[in-house]
Amino acid sequence: MKRFWGYGFRGADLIVACYGPAVGIFGKYERVEKADGTPVGIPELLELARKAARDAIAGEFRGDNLSTLYYVWANLYGASEQAWDDARLVVQISGDAENAMEVARGNGIFVVDGSKCRLALLGDRTDRRGLGMDPNPAHIDALHRSMLLWKEEKRADLVAYLSQRGLIEDGPFWKLAQALFEVLPRDTEDWKITSTILGERETLRMEAKRAAATKRTLFDSQDRR
Repeated sequence: MKRFWGYGFRGADLIVACYGPAVGIFGKYERVEKADGTPVGIPELLELARKAARDAIAGEFRGDNLSTLYYVWANLYGASEQAWDDARLVVQISGDAENAMEVARGNGIFVVDGSKCRLALLGDRTDRRGLGMDPNPAHIDALHRSMLLWKEEKRADLVAYLSQRGLIEDGPFWKLAQALFEVLPRDTEDWKITSTILGERETLRMEAKRAAATKRTLFDSQDRR
């Protein structure tokens, strides 16, 4: 992946290029087996190559499929508009079982305009009902909910949201924020808000601890009554 990136491959071309070397190595042997003797076929080989390519693009980020897809796309294209056919392939490479149109329309992470599409930024997703409010939301939904609360200057609500969803100490959540900070254009609202939230991470953690302590004190007081 790094070699092809250095050659200037991007997007779908970058992903497709990775299959060739994998198949080339595979073709050197009459039979490839797992440790238990089970033969490995071409479909399984391509699945392994797909996952390796995805992991190479995603770097250290390991999260749910939707958030991995979002980050992989951001890493490949930023917020620029691209061909819809590329979205279909990137959806496949990111491990989502749904087809690209279902992912784009059902989860709202792409803005589709005819044969073109781009990554849906915060402003494109704020009208989505219940964004990030599931008990265990996708990390990208949780991050966008957090960004929206910050934008609306609802700091107390943000602290409560991060605490209630177990995100204060959630590594993948903060890694996704850091990843988007590194790949999104500096002039976007998303980059500016993400940068600020990352800078406030320790303060938010301390505020969450104080809020939890206050809540415990209140409950203890009520119990004594």
